[in-house]
Amino acid sequence: MKKLFALILILALACAGAACAESALPAYAYPGDDPIEAAVAEYTAEFGPGYRPETGSVSIPAPIILLVEETDDSHCRVYGNFWLFNYVLNGATLETISGGEMPAVLTLEKTENGWKVTDAEQAGDGEDYAKDIHRFCQGNEALETAYYEAEDLDNAMGWNVRHRFIRDYVAANGLAVEAYQDYGWDPIPLSRAFMSEPITGSLEDGSYILRVQLQPDDAGEWRADDMAQDGSVVKLVSAETAGGVLTVRYDPVGDGQMAVYLRHFTGIACDEALGFDLLVKDGKIQEVTGGSHTASPSDAELADYFTGEWLEKDTQFTVLTLTQNPEKGFDAEIISPMTHGAYICRATLYFDCELNAFVYDNGTYYEVPITDSEEAALGDPIVTNAGGRLAVIPDENGMPILSWYSELTPEEPEIQFVRAE
Repeated sequence: MKKLFALILILALACAGAACAESALPAYAYPGDDPIEAAVAEYTAEFGPGYRPETGSVSIPAPIILLVEETDDSHCRVYGNFWLFNYVLNGATLETISGGEMPAVLTLEKTENGWKVTDAEQAGDGEDYAKDIHRFCQGNEALETAYYEAEDLDNAMGWNVRHRFIRDYVAANGLAVEAYQDYGWDPIPLSRAFMSEPITGSLEDGSYILRVQLQPDDAGEWRADDMAQDGSVVKLVSAETAGGVLTVRYDPVGDGQMAVYLRHFTGIACDEALGFDLLVKDGKIQEVTGGSHTASPSDAELADYFTGEWLEKDTQFTVLTLTQNPEKGFDAEIISPMTHGAYICRATLYFDCELNAFVYDNGTYYEVPITDSEEAALGDPIVTNAGGRLAVIPDENGMPILSWYSELTPEEPEIQFVRAE
């Protein structure tokens, strides 16, 4: 795997370059306040691996520091895998044109101007790779394991480092960049939250294995795609939890290409989904050719856009009020007057990233009290545990329309709302 990622990205150069409306990017400079990380990042940006980009592009490091070992007051050794990626700007997206990894041990010296890298010992290729990693670690098995984990940027450790370095670069330079994108993969918005669950995937004996490190405070659950649909070329063999790790195994059942999905649910809503495009050939899953990663925005991000009062689109008599729930999601209340249905509906909504809509399964309907008092108590509910969704559908002018679907009208919206003036 060591050089494969870089080679794929270099092959993508012609495609990415042809699509780019080239915009000059400022050179990388470390914007943080960690002096050792600064020295490592600046060194990686200048001497790291990968194809050297053309004018107008930028090299942004993603140094995964595994261990800092101080040898004396002015010298230290830094163990890690020092990734480097080169980008061009296409619209509001940083597109990867090349990149690669550099597992190494760096020697740093403290000078009057701060820490400086004075030596770099890199792991070799082929058989020398494992031998050098073993030699670097000098019997430290945890460090040796970490080196191999740092080969994979899909796990939380590597993904978070790369995400942070890109976000910091964009913020430090005041760039109007919204996402970054590797060739063959979906763009990753800079607004996306950092990963909290390390997820790794590997090809083992013709099967594809996903491992998820479960978090003890996670109120949700991960679910593997059962691949029950006709024409599947892979099947879900097992999804078992042991020792705080969910292990999912897919086996081949035919030749071709197929995407499998791993989804995280909190209650009824899917708030994160990862897709893995698998190539099956000669009875083996041989390659991951691409993928996708979708996650719900945070409630805080959604609140700025959705909370407040909305009115029925046609008559503006029925009112929808959305407020952020202090624990999670949004509380919705629909009040329809005596002339337009005479009911009150209350539900707590949760955003589903795959449906791109709010979903609910706890809707409760009441009759509107026949009284002039606004404080009149509601009677017994007439419907409980109703389900449905609230979708956002822009009109012809791009203005948002909230479409309320219930179990009674799953295909057509029961009512549509526009923002109150």
